Formats: sequence, C-alpha cells, structure tokens
Amino acid sequence: MSINKNINQMLQTGIALIQVLLIVGVLSVLALFLTYTAKEQVTMAQWADDKAQALINVHSTESELIFYLLTKNKHSLTNLKVSEGNNQSQWNFFAKPFEVGSNVIAQIQDQSALLHAQFPNRNRLIALIMTQNFSLSDANQIFDSLLDWQDIDTIPRINGLESSNNNVIRNGAVPDVHDFKNINKMTLELLNILINNTTLYRKSTFNPTNSSFELLRALTSNTIAKQVIDLRDNNQLSKNTFSELTGLYEDDRMIFYPSNFVSIKLNSKVGDSSVLKDITIEVTPYAKGANSPINLFSNRG
Repeated sequence: MSINKNINQMLQTGIALIQVLLIVGVLSVLALFLTYTAKEQVTMAQWADDKAQALINVHSTESELIFYLLTKNKHSLTNLKVSEGNNQSQWNFFAKPFEVGSNVIAQIQDQSALLHAQFPNRNRLIALIMTQNFSLSDANQIFDSLLDWQDIDTIPRINGLESSNNNVIRNGAVPDVHDFKNINKMTLELLNILINNTTLYRKSTFNPTNSSFELLRALTSNTIAKQVIDLRDNNQLSKNTFSELTGLYEDDRMIFYPSNFVSIKLNSKVGDSSVLKDITIEVTPYAKGANSPINLFSNRG
C-alpha cells in the first residue's frame, strides 16, 4: 500500500510539474508575442514620425528656396551656400543636386536651358536627336513628326507623319513630354533624352549655360561640353568663357542668365522614410496688382 501511495504522489507531483512547465511555456510565448508587437508598434510609430518630419523638411525647404528666388539676384544665389559643407551645398540652376540643411537634397533646373517641346528650334533639336546615332534623314523625320503630331491640321510635312506608332492623331500640343513615346521611330534612349532636355514651360529666350551635357554636346562637341561642365561645376564659368569655348553668343534669342521658370526637385530622407516633391513654377519678384508672384505649373509628390 505504501509503495502504491508513493507512486501516486510521484505521479501527481510530475503532473503538477508538467502543468507548471506548460503554463510557464504559454506565458513565455505570450510575453514574446507582446514584446514583438510592442516593438512593431514602436517601429511603425517611428516610421510615421520620420515621414512627418520628412514632409516638414520638404515643405520648409520649398518655402525657403522660393523665398530666395523672389528676393535675391540669381547670380548671387550661385555663390550662396545654404548649409556648410562641400560643393554639394552650392546653389545652381542646372539640376546638380545640392544639400539644403542636413536632410534635404535639392535640384533646380532653369527651364530656359531646355528646348521647347511644343515650339522647338529645328537645328538644336535635330542636333540632339542625332547624338543618339540617328542619321540626318531620320532626325528630320522625327522632328517633322513631332510637329505634325501636335499641329491642328491633317496635312503632313515633307518628312513628317500625322499619326503615331499606335495610329493615333493628337492634333494638339502635348500635355506632357512623356507623350513623345508615341512618335514614329521613337526609341527608349531618345525618349529619355527628350524628357530630360525639353520642357513645356519656357519663354522665347534660350540659356545654354545651364543646359545638360547631352544638349551642350549636341550644340558643340563632346570635348567642349566636358570643359563647360567642369568649369560650371566648380563655379568658374563666365559668359565670356562660355562664348569663347562654344562659339555661342548672347542676342535677342539667347540670354546667359537664369529665367524665372524653374523646376525644383526635393528629396528628404529621415530614417527609413523619404519624401519626394517635384514642382515647376514661374517666380515674378516684381508682380503687381492681380499678377501672382508665384505661378505653379506642375506639382508632383
């Protein structure tokens, strides 16, 4: 009897121990789950906080840059460093990234340094097209097709074509330069070149001093374009030097000064969160009456 009693007591003790271990295991799993959930919620809260801070950075920087554009001479801006650091914090109007503060990278592109997408200069655009290994004949066809596709008639030019690759006839000005993908003989490489070097937002004057390497190469040569870019990146490019190198001179159609039409790209990254914004505006510092000092043409992000 005593042996059976001892065995029963041992079994009960073992069962109790197993129950305790099971309860401890369940509590441990629950604690791990709660800890993981808490960490996940903290991470999500941090992401939200970082996102909010990045948004604040972008809006604040946008206001700061527009204020400078409205109140300062553009030549003085090219000598302005918004924050301390290397050349990346130097203002420019040729889309080279520069740092504004510690968490925002800005790019400003003078629209007068681009070719007009709706009313392009024939010689300049054909020269740019030919840098993509198109013959003069093909370049003329693409140029005339760009004009035919945007005009309001149905009569093709000598080298042109009224319809697109999809047999669609726009018969109106393109609303966006990405629309050029529909043009006959358009390649992805040429499309990207046109997207980066054409604009819907500029007036009659052209400012090649702020043009891209691709466009400068088309207007001059590969060697001269590199020289201009090197001098420009080091803030050593003057009007006289530019003319001596390129053979391009100021006149009533070409002015070596940034226009009031600019695109501004802003990128703020805080932690793992980032915010991008891209706007195209016209600033009019001396606007009066019903005229607005800021005209917004494009707003993305």
